[in-house]
Amino acid sequence: MTATATDWITDIDFLSPGECAAVRQALGGMREHWIQRHPVAPFFTVGAANYFDIAFNPLLPYYRMAARYNRILLDAMPWLYDRILDAVERNLGARAEYRPNLAIPGFHIFLGDDAFHSPRDLTHVEWFRAKGNKDVVGNAIHCDTAHLVVDWGSRDGLDIEHPISITVSIALPESGAGLNYWDFGLERTNGMPQDQLRELLLASPKHYHPYRLGGMVVHSGLRYHQMAPMPAMKPGDERITLQGHGVRSNGVWQLFW
Repeated sequence: MTATATDWITDIDFLSPGECAAVRQALGGMREHWIQRHPVAPFFTVGAANYFDIAFNPLLPYYRMAARYNRILLDAMPWLYDRILDAVERNLGARAEYRPNLAIPGFHIFLGDDAFHSPRDLTHVEWFRAKGNKDVVGNAIHCDTAHLVVDWGSRDGLDIEHPISITVSIALPESGAGLNYWDFGLERTNGMPQDQLRELLLASPKHYHPYRLGGMVVHSGLRYHQMAPMPAMKPGDERITLQGHGVRSNGVWQLFW
């Protein structure tokens, strides 16, 4: 297992093509547990996702869903979740574990569809407002703030200032997929009106980081970023990624989604 790093992103060799295929097969076997997250477009999650299941939802289904989906995912792929902990420990220099009350890393699944060719660039707030609109396929430009909204209980010993975000590429469209990112984060935009924020982001230079099949990408999540559009995605293509976050508590990485 090897890692390379840029100024912001670390790429880790994580899964072989055969192991990616095994994860795809396991996900196919739990098709009844896929949650469609757009009214029309074939975008699904497998697992409780904080940004859908906590934010703006007064019933907070996240914690109930986390308990259920954690069992399903760990039963289906225990080796994968052991491997994630090992990769984080080896490459980030501290022990890693899953937080018992939070969702373990889960999956994004996009199936080949024209809807993902040119999704609409939106701020995170705009995306939340539009996510139930069948006529809008939004692509949120955001900073990751999951570590600020989940329930940690006591924050004693919690290093909330230095989070990580993790993406593992399980299946990619033939034409590729990746991450767009900007050179700044919330420190430049706190309090900015949404229309002004969108104008700033769209007028500012952005960079593209390509994903590799089986690769694990680790970054802080604190710069603005978004899923890169897939203008050449075809029927039969899949974009499947494992997604997670982490913060250190008393020096131990706490991984969740």
